[in-house]
Amino acid sequence: MKKQLMKFGILILIIVIATVGCKKKNEDDLTTPSNNPIDNVGDVADKADNPDKIMKDFENQLKTKDLNNVIDFINNNIGKLTSIEGDKMILELESLLESSLESFRNEILNLTEDQFNELMELKGDELFFPKSKVEDISNEELGELINNIFNSNYKLINIEGMFEPIIDYEALKKYNKNISDEIKDYIKIKANNSNEPMAIDGGLRISYDDLGERILEVEEYVKKYYEGHRYEEVLGLYRTWLGLYLNGLPNTPIKDYENSIIRKEVYESYKKTAKTKDSITAFVVDKYIDIIDENKGKIDDRVKGEVLSLVNEALSLLEANK
Repeated sequence: MKKQLMKFGILILIIVIATVGCKKKNEDDLTTPSNNPIDNVGDVADKADNPDKIMKDFENQLKTKDLNNVIDFINNNIGKLTSIEGDKMILELESLLESSLESFRNEILNLTEDQFNELMELKGDELFFPKSKVEDISNEELGELINNIFNSNYKLINIEGMFEPIIDYEALKKYNKNISDEIKDYIKIKANNSNEPMAIDGGLRISYDDLGERILEVEEYVKKYYEGHRYEEVLGLYRTWLGLYLNGLPNTPIKDYENSIIRKEVYESYKKTAKTKDSITAFVVDKYIDIIDENKGKIDDRVKGEVLSLVNEALSLLEANK
């Protein structure tokens, strides 16, 4: 039963983390500067006597797929390099963190009942397992596992009574002084969601106002870094989040259940977002407001049927903005 619940929780995380879109995986993606070269110059070049050797050693470390060793190598060497190499290190670290998630998931899945119950008791009512509680774990083997999870730049979220490791992007901010503005902004976007998940179990965890602000932040990113390393992924976030904003979620609808009239707080959020200057999001949200107003505030299939075309229009305008 626990394994089945764990699988269900992982599916829910598709909404929780909203990590949609494709990352560019080829080597050129990690070495080509973004559209704003100033962001990538960073510190004075040639900070290390032999940066090429450091990066070659880094590549060899990556091949081992030993997460702890890679993190130690980055910690010991990233300060010797420019932000161009720093970006490569952190983006490669992110990819390794993603590929290493499954092994930690399996370890959590295979906890004994006593170990699992101890985690649940220590967690209390928190969504995330508190890092401060690691030292209170009495089971030595369990304590080592959870400590390793935290030290490896993950955190534990609890969904439907099950634990799931996710990347702790807030922890990656410790590298901000060694990376470009582009990657700092990317980590900031991802950290917002790893710190406070947007949605869980089919319902928004944040307000519609907060969701609107996150969408506007992502829009600014894709407009500024249209040749950036994570452009496609962040564009995918924009597509998904804008769709959620206009459509609502099953447990957080945009309309009142009884009369199908748009909820006041949602309408006010749309109005607020539509006032944003020089924003493609504001433009399409304003069009959606007009559609809703023409339908006398009623959210029916005709109104909802406009969402896809509005999202696609926003994506087309972003493409034209390059």
